[in-house]
Parts: sequence; C-alpha cells; structure tokens
Amino acid sequence: MKKYFIIAVAALAASAACSKVETVDTTPDKKIAFEVANYTAQTKADTLSLTNAEDGIYQFHTFAYQFPTIGNPREFMNDDIFAWQDAAQTNKLTSGSSPVKVWATEMDYYWPKTGYINFYSYAGTHTPAETVNDTADWKTVTFTYTDAVIDSTSNILVADAALHQGRANSAANAFDVDNDGNGADVTAGVPTLFHHQLAKIIFDVEARTTEAKKSANTVWKVQVLGTHTYNDGTGDVTIKSNIFPINKGTLALSNTDDATGASTKAWIRTNEDTTNISGWVPTTEKETIQFYTSDTLTIAVNTTGNGVRDTVLAARSVMPQLTNGVKFTLVYMVQALHGSTVYLEEIRTVGIDADKVLSDLAGTVTSWGANKKITYHIIIDPVSEKVTFDPAVEDYDSIDADGNQDIININENGIVNP
Repeated sequence: MKKYFIIAVAALAASAACSKVETVDTTPDKKIAFEVANYTAQTKADTLSLTNAEDGIYQFHTFAYQFPTIGNPREFMNDDIFAWQDAAQTNKLTSGSSPVKVWATEMDYYWPKTGYINFYSYAGTHTPAETVNDTADWKTVTFTYTDAVIDSTSNILVADAALHQGRANSAANAFDVDNDGNGADVTAGVPTLFHHQLAKIIFDVEARTTEAKKSANTVWKVQVLGTHTYNDGTGDVTIKSNIFPINKGTLALSNTDDATGASTKAWIRTNEDTTNISGWVPTTEKETIQFYTSDTLTIAVNTTGNGVRDTVLAARSVMPQLTNGVKFTLVYMVQALHGSTVYLEEIRTVGIDADKVLSDLAGTVTSWGANKKITYHIIIDPVSEKVTFDPAVEDYDSIDADGNQDIININENGIVNP
C-alpha cells in the first residue's frame, strides 16, 4: 500500500507542473505623466528649452482623487511634479513628440485599471488651502488663498482641473480633453494648462512735444525724481513719486465635476463681482511703490523726433483690483537749456495738490485684472506742462518685439491664457 501511495503523489506533482492557469492581469503598466494641454490657443511663442529662473518655479504641485468602479473615492496623489529641478537640471523632464515635453512626478504613479482620476494643480510662491465637499462623490473642490500678501515677485498659477482621466484615454495614447471626439488633444499625459491669478504693471515715461513747439535753439530735459525736498517756509517738505496699491487679499476658486466625461474645466472665482476684480477680496493694506529714473529724457534742438522712453517702474506683480483706490504721485524736473546753460528749471508734480488716483487720469484703465499686464506710457510735454497717460493692456505673458519672453512661465510651449 505504501508503494502505490508514493506513485500517486508523484503523478499529482507532475500533473501540476505541466498545467497552465490563466489569471487576470492586474499589474499596472502605464505611468502617469503630465503634458501641457493644447486644446486652446497659445499666447506665447514655442520654446524648445525650459528655464524659469526668473520666477524661481521649477515644479508644480498636484493632488488627485481616484474614483474607482467599486468603492468610495479616495485621495490618489498629493505630490510634486517636476517641470525641472533647477536651472541646471532637466532630468525630470522627458521629451515626447516634438515639441511636446512631458513632466514627471516625484514618485512613480500608475493608471488604475478601472475608474478615473481627477487632477488639480497649482504653482508659484503661494500655497492655497484645499478643501472638498463632504458628500460621497466629492464633486466640488475649492482652492483658497487667504490674506495673501503680494509683492513684486509674487506668482500664483492655477491649472484647469483635468477631470475623468483614466486608462480609457491613456491606453489609446490620446486624450480627448474637450469632448470634441477627435481624441488627440494631448498624447503623452494629463492635460495641464496654467493661468496667472495676479496682474503685472509697468510704468515708463517719455518726453514729447509737438513740432510746432520746438525751438531752433532750446533743448528741453525731463527727469523723474524719486524724491524732492524743499522748504515751504515752515520747514523741509519731502515729496515722492509713488503709487499706493492694495497688496493683501483673499482669493477663493472652486471647481465642480459635473460628470460630463473626460475634460478640463476652468476654476470659478467664487467672489468675483464689480468690486472684487478677478475674485480677489482686498483688505485695506496698501503698499508704497516708488518711481525713479536715473536717466534724463531730452528733446533735442530742432529735431523731428522726441525723447527716448525710460522705465520708471519695472514689471512687477500686483493684486488684481480696481484702480479708483490706487493713489498716484509723480514728481519730475524740467530744464530748458541754451547750449550748456540752464535758463529754466522747475519741479513739477502730478497728484500732489489734487490727491490723484489712477482711474481719474485721462486714458487710464479702471482695473487690474488677473493674467493681465498693464503698461502705463506716461508722456510729459515740458513745453506745455502737459502730462498724458496712454496705458496698454495685454495678456500677462506676451512676446516682446525682439522675440524674448518678458515673463517666463511654467507652461512648456509658452502657454498662458486669459
């Protein structure tokens, strides 16, 4: 009996070694990556290399929620995405089909086999508080920047939410993010497109007069003064060239997944109205920003041209706001010369006696909106004592005439939209 038992066991072992067992493949096989979405018009020229030393942004932050086929939604990702680690390293950036480049995560994440993921990304110098509603399906997410203090180098960017992303899209290697059916809006990762939440202002000045007022033997010179001190009979008085914008406020952005399928969706500025521009609710705290130029603007003798343009306040970030509360003061010196002899010298001002605000000045804009750059061209006519303002409003990230980007942003291919 013992002999036959041993033979039976051996036969069973041989049978097990030769059999095939089919199993369901549950091993993730496709890493999650991020790609700049191209579902909307670009506002900057194409760039083949990524540098962002000007803003100091080398990565952005993404958190994500997974909505599985079975079970409750759960936090899937709360991690940093490296566009580039620093100005010298690009090892976290991989090239896709030119000119598309793909951003890598700090740690590897893989697409789940079932369900979908909602992605929410932000970048910059300020971190929002993130909240989700307490319902089972977690439809609404809110970013809140509370009492954010904005200075010259502040930068706040929020990407459109990438909703209902999953293997149904990624397996085909083409994401249909705008529901137009072509399935080719991005090809290498989660569609990610950032928008600036701040404004940027620039002030420059030019000496200009009409040809009829020019003299054959007189040179006019204009210089903007940072400060000027004089004695009014009772003591020294100092006046300054300044603007006084509000530099502290709160921004709340909400995004609701309305279950329309794979898409991207812009954030809603929950407090936006006629007084809260771009959703920012301002405090009463104001910042003193000073104008100054070391150059002298000259209208030469009997020429057909006018004075060169000089910057008195370089591009700097400001909180979006109405300009009817932004006080403005400009102090400048005018000289008239015969040869090298100064025969007229006066200190003139704008806003000293009348307590000017920007919105009162002819030609100025009434508000600073998010993702907008406002350049104030100040034209001083020293002959007639006339000062005019010629502001220009454009998208935050435009291309200069020489082809250089004035503000480098986190979006590959130079994409930042209104």
